[in-house]
Amino acid sequence: MRCIDIHTHLGTPGSVPSPGEMATMMRLAKRQGIERVVALGNLGSDGPTPTQDQIRAINDNTLAAMRAHPAFFAGFCYLNPAHDAAFSLGEIERCVVRGGMRGLKFWIAVRATDRCHDPLMDRARELGIPILYHAWYKQTDQGAGESTPAEIADLARRFPQVTIVMAHLTGDGERGVLDILECPNVLIDTSGGQPESGLVEYAVRRLDAERVIYGSDWPIRDFAVQVARVVDARLTGAQREQVLFRNAQRILGSA
Repeated sequence: MRCIDIHTHLGTPGSVPSPGEMATMMRLAKRQGIERVVALGNLGSDGPTPTQDQIRAINDNTLAAMRAHPAFFAGFCYLNPAHDAAFSLGEIERCVVRGGMRGLKFWIAVRATDRCHDPLMDRARELGIPILYHAWYKQTDQGAGESTPAEIADLARRFPQVTIVMAHLTGDGERGVLDILECPNVLIDTSGGQPESGLVEYAVRRLDAERVIYGSDWPIRDFAVQVARVVDARLTGAQREQVLFRNAQRILGSA
C-alpha cells in the first residue's frame, strides 16, 4: 500500500543533512512502503524559540534535502511566529514561493491563540498551503508556548480556509480529537508516542478517515512501528488508504 509520511525530521541537529543520513532514512522508509516524506526541519539544539539565523539554517537544510532527493523529500518552512512578521513572510517567500516547500511548520515558540500568527496564516491562505502545528495535552510541564488541541481549534476557527494538520494523536488523545471535532479544516496526524490500542480507530470514527493522516515523527519514532499503528488498526481498506496516502496526497497537491 502506498504511503506518504507527513511528519519527519532530519535527525542531525544544526547541520546539513549528510548523504548517509538521507540514504538511511530513505532505505528504512521505503522498506515500509513510504514513498515520500515531509521534512519539518532539524531536530535539535536550537530550542523552542530559535533566532532568525537559526530559522534560516534549519530551512536551508530542508532545502538541501529537497534538492538532493526531490522525489522523496517535500519540505515545510519552519517558522518562529514570535519574530517580526516581515522576517517570517520573507522566509515564506524564499522557501515556499521560490524554494518549492509545500507548507509551514509551527512548534512551541508561542501558543496558537497568539495573534502574531495572523499575517502568516493570511499568507498561507493566499498561497493555499497547509500548516502543521505541534499540539499536546500534558499533566505537567506544558511548555510556556506549547499549544493544546483546544488552542489549535481556536486558530482553525479564526482561519477556516487554511488546512491545519494538528500533530501527535497520541499526545492529544481522545480529548484532543473532540476539541477539533467541529473544525473541518483540521486533520490530526497519527504520531506522538507509541501506539495506543483503539486510538486510531477512535479518531477515524469521530472525524472520518479524511481527517486522520499518517505521520511518524521520525527519527524520534521508528517508521515500522508508526506504520503498524495504522496498518493494524481496525479500519477498512479504503480508510487505511485514506490515512496512509490519500490525505497527504490531497493537501500536498502531489501524487
